[in-house]
Formats: sequence, C-alpha cells, structure tokens
Amino acid sequence: MRRNIILTALLGLSLSACNLLGPVDDIQPDYVLTDENVITDANSPEYLLNGIYSLYRESGITSMRNGMFILTGTLYNSTTAEGATNFRENTLRVQNNTVLNYYRTLYTIINQANSLTAALANSSPDGLTPERKAEILGETAFHKAFAEFMLLRSFGEFWDQTSPYGVVLYDEPVRDNDTEAKARSTVDACYTQILADLDVADNAPAYDGRAYRVNKATVKMLRARVMLYMGEYGQAATLAQEAIDATGSTLGDYLNIFAQGFSSPETLFAPYVDYPLETLGTNITNDVTNGYGNTVELIADELAGTVGDGLYDARYTAAFTPGSLQKYVLNNPSTGDENTYYLMRLAELYLIKAEAEARQGNYTPARTALKAITDRAGYAADYVDGIADSDLLLTIFRHKYMELAAENYEEWFDMVRYSQLDGTDFSAAGLNYTHSMQNLVLPIPEQALSGNNLLEQNPSYELTSNQ
Repeated sequence: MRRNIILTALLGLSLSACNLLGPVDDIQPDYVLTDENVITDANSPEYLLNGIYSLYRESGITSMRNGMFILTGTLYNSTTAEGATNFRENTLRVQNNTVLNYYRTLYTIINQANSLTAALANSSPDGLTPERKAEILGETAFHKAFAEFMLLRSFGEFWDQTSPYGVVLYDEPVRDNDTEAKARSTVDACYTQILADLDVADNAPAYDGRAYRVNKATVKMLRARVMLYMGEYGQAATLAQEAIDATGSTLGDYLNIFAQGFSSPETLFAPYVDYPLETLGTNITNDVTNGYGNTVELIADELAGTVGDGLYDARYTAAFTPGSLQKYVLNNPSTGDENTYYLMRLAELYLIKAEAEARQGNYTPARTALKAITDRAGYAADYVDGIADSDLLLTIFRHKYMELAAENYEEWFDMVRYSQLDGTDFSAAGLNYTHSMQNLVLPIPEQALSGNNLLEQNPSYELTSNQ
C-alpha cells in the first residue's frame, strides 16, 4: 500500500494534467519519472494503474456529485459544492470552482491513462506476461473512454452528433511544458474516439465479481450507455443484455446493494474504499440533513399513484429517510467499511435495454426489461402491462430516476436527452422537475478558457460569462 501511494505521488509530479487548463510555469523537480524510466518491473504498471483508480476518489469528482444532485432535484443544498443556489437554478458561473475541479480531474484521468499507455505500450518488463500487459492496457483505455464520455456529457452537446461543441481530445500525454492551444473536437469525433478506446478496453480482464476493477462486463456496459446516447438503439439493447448475461447476477433486495457497497453482485463499477487509507471524500451523508430536493419526492409520488395521495415508491421510502440516505451507510471505522461511488449498477442495464427497445417501437421487450425493475420495487406483476405505449418512455425515465437517484446523476443527462429527442419540458408546470433547462451543459471553466485561446465557451454561457 505504502509503495503504491509513493509511486502514485511521484507519477503525479511528472505526468500531471495541470497544463490541460492552460500554460503553467512550474518548478521542475530534480528527479523526474518519464515514459522511459517509470516502468521498472512487472509491479510498476500495476501501481500506476491503481493511481488512476484512486482519482475517482478525488474531491474534484466527489464534490461535483452533490452539486449535480441539487441540479437534478435529489438534494436541496450542499456543504461541499460551491454555488448550491446556482446549481439549483441552473445558472452556474464560469468561475465555479466545483466545476473547475471536476473538469481538471477528468482530464487528469485521461492524461494519466495516456501516460501509462505510452510508458507500457513498447515496454516488456520482466515478469509481466503479454496477457496481463494487454489487460492493463485494456483497463487503462476504459478509464480514458469513461472520462472522455463524462466530459462530453457534462461540457459538450452530446445529443447532437453534428455539433462542433464536443470537448478537447488528447491521445498523447500532456506535460507541464506543453503549451500548445487546442480546439474542441466535434461531437462526432468525440464519439469516434470513445468507441476506439473501448475497442482497446475489450482486452480488460474477464468479469470476476470485483466491482472495483474494470472488466469485460463494465466495458460492455459503458459501450451500451454510449450507444444509447448516440441513438444506436439496437446495439444498445443487445449490449445491455450481453452485459447482464456476462455478470450472471440477478436483482435482489434493494437496500442490500448499499449495505454491501462494492461487494454487492449488483454493483458493476465502484471505487475501492477501505478505512482509513482509502476513503471516498464526500459529504453527501451530511448534505441530506439540508433536505431532499422536490423532484425525487415528486417522482416517487407520481409512480405510486395519484400525486398528493401520500403514497410513495418503495425505493424512496426505504432510501430517503429523514436526515439519512440509506445509499451511503458504510462509514464504520471499526469494521473498515466506507462508502463508495456507484458508477455502474446492474439495474441500469435493464433500464438501458428498456429505453432502447421502446425507442425502436419494440414495446414487448421494453416492458419485459422494465418489469425486472418494477417487480423488485414491489409493483404488481401486471403493472407494466397497464402502461400505454405513448407513456412508456417517460415511465422508464421516472423509474430510472428513482432507481439511480443520488448515485451518478444519470438522471440529469436523461433529462437533457429526453428534452432534445422528445421535446419533453421538465421545467414546465406539468412536470416541474427542475427550475430551468436554459443550460443543458456545464460552463467551460474560465481558467481553462484563459489558458487556451482556441477553446470556445458553450453558447448558452457566452452572454453570462461575467456573472
């Protein structure tokens, strides 16, 4: 463990991503790890790969969750996300540090992945088998693709493949003395790059039930997600089913998922956390004392029957208890348990398949996939049969929101997709799920713009960049 931490810290000195925000004049350390000397034995790439995994526990990612949960109406306030009111009203400032740190951390993941790939690709250290080398490169490529996809969804017009507003792509390591400006790639080019990285990621290890390590099932799940966003619904449905089959798992008791954390067979990708060395820096358990957002309660009310009848979806009443969120209960120093970040879960695969089939007009398989979710949530066996075809997509949205609320803010990206694909107005009086959808993406941080004269701001923020 100690050697892992030391090597990760040293890697950060030389293979850092700070320049991804613009030119930075740093004092260079006397002893620098480079692509030529960072791989010394079979353990080196393992330590460096672990360093990439550890970035998912950085505050740049974990603090952003609480802000996004406010935007999606899951939380009301936050002690860690700067500009809670701006998140709630969808009026984020370009100077927002929570957004800046999120942007920086995702690009750090990409840069570390590129650095490890460059160091290992032409290296054959003693004791590292060709098979394990390919697996490491596969896991590394997954992290790159995952971060690129998160950046595209957060900062790019991901719903429009003809849009020029993708994100800046990097295929080579960026060093502190690299100052070349780089423009945003098109959305289409971003998807092309993500899929190319996932092709390499197919070399990841076989699924073995360890949710804190990338494997072929998680790669397949990410590809299914990407295909859903690209509108390739046939492939999304097929990949979702293949990923379900690859895990060999079934949906069990809802709260058991969170009592077990990354050990749950339903958790497919979640960072490893062990008290006290590897904990997830998040204050979501504290933020719930500020109250839950209106949207999560409204959707729970809508799903259970008539709005205002006092009946709520069972997942809401189980997980969203007053002053406590039962999705984050593993913070016990005496046992070594610590909360994790649920990046991918088995239930989402069923929901991806349900939506993908419904968007193709395949309503029977769509209902079958949704039924797996609603049966577990305590709905009647014939519940899905009573949903009109015209209402099926929005019902799938509501169940996905309820199932994944306060986990990976997939619900916000779904709001954006549904608004663009179907014209659904989530801020209208009929739904009233969000204060505003005037900004469908986050602002490019001001610091990134100041360091890269080819980088363009998202159009909806251009007139409000000095707020």
